Amino acid sequence: MAKNYKRKNFFIKKNFQGKLILGYFLFVAGGGLFFIILLGAFSADTLTISYSNSNLQFGQTPVILLKKILAAHWIFIACGGIFTVIAAMLITHRIAGPIFRFERALDTMLRKDLSDNIALRTKDEGKELAKKINDFNRQLSSTFKTIQSHSNAIKTLLEKTDDHSAAASEEELEALKSIFWSVEENNKKIRSICTAYTIRDE
Repeated sequence: MAKNYKRKNFFIKKNFQGKLILGYFLFVAGGGLFFIILLGAFSADTLTISYSNSNLQFGQTPVILLKKILAAHWIFIACGGIFTVIAAMLITHRIAGPIFRFERALDTMLRKDLSDNIALRTKDEGKELAKKINDFNRQLSSTFKTIQSHSNAIKTLLEKTDDHSAAASEEELEALKSIFWSVEENNKKIRSICTAYTIRDE
């Protein structure tokens, strides 16, 4: 994997990342709201006295606490929300980027091009899957090279046999030509299948 590889865009798959970021934000916000409601439920039957700016206020504890939290800590709540969105964006970037790269690599493979190499960043998720896809392309390329090598060998043997068939009788020659033609046609099909793929040179 290329450790120095850098991705320029933070929003690789906007729909996917948007859903994840919204999910993270709602999870954190929902968790905070849940604990506020839980605290309010346990303190619903209590009374709180608040002294602020020479004013003495009486009220139920949940209401007083909610007002004080919003009045004194709204900046921290806003910053926390922004931090959650940024953190979720960075986390989803490590997931969405590899997914996008896998899709592009598979599209390339469907076009019979096995030369693509998946390079992910050091902190990206899915490096094991990327390695397996790269290994698969490498092994398949090696297999096609071997098939092409055997196909070339068959072609050479056919050419040599054709040179030595001059001494055969007419009937034997016709039978040999029929066999040679069949072998050569099948060999051409093998070569056409192999040459349709773009394989790695390594």
